[in-house]
Amino acid sequence: MAVESHWCRVCGTRHASGSACPGPLPATGDERAGWRVTVETFDGVDAIGVLVAPSGELWRARILTYPNVLWTIPGGGGAMKFVAASPREAEALAIAFLERHCLERGWKRRDAVEPVDLGSLPPDAGSTHPSAPSPARRRLRSFPVRFGSARPSTDAVTGNLSETGLFISTHEPLAPGTQIRMRLDLESAQVALRGLVVWNRERFVLGRPAGMGIRLLDPPAVYVGYVQGLR
Repeated sequence: MAVESHWCRVCGTRHASGSACPGPLPATGDERAGWRVTVETFDGVDAIGVLVAPSGELWRARILTYPNVLWTIPGGGGAMKFVAASPREAEALAIAFLERHCLERGWKRRDAVEPVDLGSLPPDAGSTHPSAPSPARRRLRSFPVRFGSARPSTDAVTGNLSETGLFISTHEPLAPGTQIRMRLDLESAQVALRGLVVWNRERFVLGRPAGMGIRLLDPPAVYVGYVQGLR
């Protein structure tokens, strides 16, 4: 007979009652953003991804709704964790759980999977993984920005940045398909940007700010270089 597993409030993983618990599983090194996908839920469009970090001799993965909401075990009490001997294996466990969760709830994927960038993780010589082009990595940064369809006139802030796009947190998002002009205040310069609104969230949901996702059109070199330098 199969032994039923439960989410443990100590370690955050799912294991059988009475079996050995690995303990709290704190990160013992940098936690890196890996696999990420855009999902259409009943509340709007969300970016959901997997964070990977070493924990002693093991690796753990956690699921995050961007920009800052960790998925917790049922009933609360801590973040879900998926643990394995390598970063790829831990990531794969989290991805499998997330895909089942989306399927059970009828959530629709809006874009392709973005595989983990293991360049920032220690080598894992014993594992295999399909090769894929490196996606534009999002940096969670809040900078003042003005935007508008004709000229930049509405004040807002960014939620994240990448070389090819950004998220603007605002209660006045423009409609998808709208061309947008922006003036972004970086730490070292003010940059003029053009883009296209690809999706929006018109109302605040817990952990999911109102705003819009922008695909940049011909971003200037000063912007791309600045974003590439962010860590």
